[in-house]
Amino acid sequence: MIKAQDVNKTFGQLQVLKGVSLDIQLGEVVVIIGPSGSGKSTLLRCINHLESIDIGNIFFDGQSVAFQEIPGGNRIPVKRKDIYNLRRQIGMVFQRFNLFPHMTALSNVMEGPLTVLGVTKGEARRLAESLLAKVGLANKANSYPSQLSGGQQQRVAIARALAMNPKVMLFDEPTSALDPELVGEVLNVIKDLASEGMTMLVVTHEMGFAREVADRVVFMDEGMIIETGTPEQIFSSPKHPRTREFLSNVIRNYDNHSFPQVV
Repeated sequence: MIKAQDVNKTFGQLQVLKGVSLDIQLGEVVVIIGPSGSGKSTLLRCINHLESIDIGNIFFDGQSVAFQEIPGGNRIPVKRKDIYNLRRQIGMVFQRFNLFPHMTALSNVMEGPLTVLGVTKGEARRLAESLLAKVGLANKANSYPSQLSGGQQQRVAIARALAMNPKVMLFDEPTSALDPELVGEVLNVIKDLASEGMTMLVVTHEMGFAREVADRVVFMDEGMIIETGTPEQIFSSPKHPRTREFLSNVIRNYDNHSFPQVV
């Protein structure tokens, strides 16, 4: 579904992504972990073309997201209309909820299908009601964002992304802005999506979630993919010293497991 090939991205003098290559298969749940500033969120934003890339290419369902090949071996940026079409197929949930404050939860979820997909108001309403029920918020349909907790707002944001019937969901640290007691309610919704076979790429600091839900875990540091593997391999026997160091610092004694001492 997603193929990143030698992706490089620079902001000014800072190179944020350094030759990142990653494949994500249909129905796969890939979780990206790593320290802050390692390029995790930037990679997601490049996949959804919220950021353009400098070198390399990204393909979504076989279609180039970044550049198109033209005769003579040259490349040109993809057309704006193709970017819009891409974003209709990729749902993205950010750290901040970004809900429309003047709209109820129901209206927030209805807005995309109404304005982008062109469905009728009745269809949009039925879809929004079913998705709010899916994320456990059927009784909050008429509440405004200011009347909802952070966890509830994030669940509305997930419902809003799902309303576009995406092929892939991208989650950019969806629980980082939440109080600890609200994290579980959002992660449970993401777990349910994983169990239903949704293709997902999740950036998170929740190591227990990554270990439980991911098909594959990717560790990034300083703009590069350092190591990738199954949750069992990454969390029980990481191969790279930097991965071991990171996990030892972040989840020391997680599940009573001691990681090897970095040499």
